[in-house]
Amino acid sequence: MANVFGTVAGFAGTVYFTRLLGTSGLGVYAIFTSFQMAAATLVTFGLFSALTKRVSEGENEAKHFTSGVLIVLVGTAISAVAFAAAAPLVNGILDADAALLVPLGILSWSLMRVAGAFLEGKGKVALAGFIENGRYVVIVGIQTALLLLGYEVYALLWGLVLGQFATFLVAYLGYARVIPAFPSRELLGDFLSFSKYTYVQSLGSQLFKQADYIVLGQLFGSSAAGLYKLSFTLTEAAMLFSSALSDVSFPEFSRLEASDRAERIRELLAKSVTYAGLFAIPAIGGGLIVGNDILSVIYDVDPGTVSLGAVGAVGVGNLLIAVLALANLSNGYRSVLESYFLGTNRPRISALSSVVLIATYAVFVLPLAELAGTIGLGLVTTLSFGGSCLLLWWSLEYRPTRELLADVGSQLAATLSMMLIVGAVYALLGGISGLFTLGVVLGVGGLAYFASLLVTNGRLRNDAWWVVQDLRGEIR
Repeated sequence: MANVFGTVAGFAGTVYFTRLLGTSGLGVYAIFTSFQMAAATLVTFGLFSALTKRVSEGENEAKHFTSGVLIVLVGTAISAVAFAAAAPLVNGILDADAALLVPLGILSWSLMRVAGAFLEGKGKVALAGFIENGRYVVIVGIQTALLLLGYEVYALLWGLVLGQFATFLVAYLGYARVIPAFPSRELLGDFLSFSKYTYVQSLGSQLFKQADYIVLGQLFGSSAAGLYKLSFTLTEAAMLFSSALSDVSFPEFSRLEASDRAERIRELLAKSVTYAGLFAIPAIGGGLIVGNDILSVIYDVDPGTVSLGAVGAVGVGNLLIAVLALANLSNGYRSVLESYFLGTNRPRISALSSVVLIATYAVFVLPLAELAGTIGLGLVTTLSFGGSCLLLWWSLEYRPTRELLADVGSQLAATLSMMLIVGAVYALLGGISGLFTLGVVLGVGGLAYFASLLVTNGRLRNDAWWVVQDLRGEIR
């Protein structure tokens, strides 16, 4: 629910900003965010997962928190020197004079994540998720105000930095309220001994996504980066459920491992994998049918078409959204499996899978990007996620149950049914002419998918029943 809340706010802001500044303006923002996230990932040494892990163990919480803050401050100082030296190059890729603003973005985001990781370690995952995703409401609000004051694309950049600082203050002063305590050399060494593995994992999780926009900005300009950003944002929404599963399961795996509850760990892993693709799988099918229509109707952007030989002309948006949905599906499974290995004290496996991801990306990124542009980058992302996910899957010490495979298979079958129904409705309507017909097609697709899933799979139907009952109990 927290993920949905933040995504809706971010989505609304993206629609408004794209219509006001175009894909070029949104591309500048996407590239700036990529510089912020890529650099933050490089200089924070994987501290966020390490902080969650150590705090979840219940000892020296304040000292671990302080260790995280110290790493952030040192990393920000390093990044400030680096971006000051590389300002002309960075500004050229950004197509805006904002290189010196990036370190402030790194500092604000990193402090926000330190507070969030601390709350996750304390078992307050839903609260941390609500605060972190709720930041989009604050960010979009500040960005909109600055846009109305005439700051144009710089309104997006400053709004991001200020919104992240505000979110950190809410998380720390309002909920974490931990009094910093300077860690001993031994404790700091213990913290770093775990974070050296999560560092590689964080590089795999963030660096490749941010590199996409930097590569696009360098090769094809900010407009191509903007189109990619729109498509990725749409498909990333399908990852909300798997992201929530990963966030919740990581500290839970850690607590169960500390209590030596192996059977419960297996049950939790099976459930997490079962539902990781619940929304991402149908997003692939939906993208293949209405990808171009979504981009043109919602964002007023024409992605164009590409010829695929005997297949004929196919919408660039259809292909791009479908490919990125497949990438996010792989990432959803990968995130859950990484949470399992990190939570059960096997960070080396997670680190190795991230090495595979980074190596795959490095080998294919330039050839495929130059060959097929945004779609080529989507393919690189899919290959990178997929290779990393396969390594994690092969590293499991036991094989998944038949029930798990059957549940995932039923999601695939429901998606195929949905595609047939949506294709028929699309043809009957003669295509999509506006928001109303787009809403009809998407609504029919959603109903067809979930109806097919619930009718054919008793286990998923039973889980859905109990989830509804739990939510009703929470509301009461």
